Amino acid sequence: MADSSVALSANEFASLAEIAKGKAQGEIPQAHGERLTNLGYAIRRLGALELTSSGARRLATGE
Repeated sequence: MADSSVALSANEFASLAEIAKGKAQGEIPQAHGERLTNLGYAIRRLGALELTSSGARRLATGE
């Protein structure tokens, strides 16, 4: 389970929103994808980043 108390930079949060749109793996910095995956907000499937349920909840909070 992801820790929602972990601070995300504005750019990392924007990357989370891009992942939610789909097909974002080439549009976000690799470091953001790795951090969001490590935090449990994204998962890599077949080479593409997808939002997890934790990521969707974090995005919905707007923080």
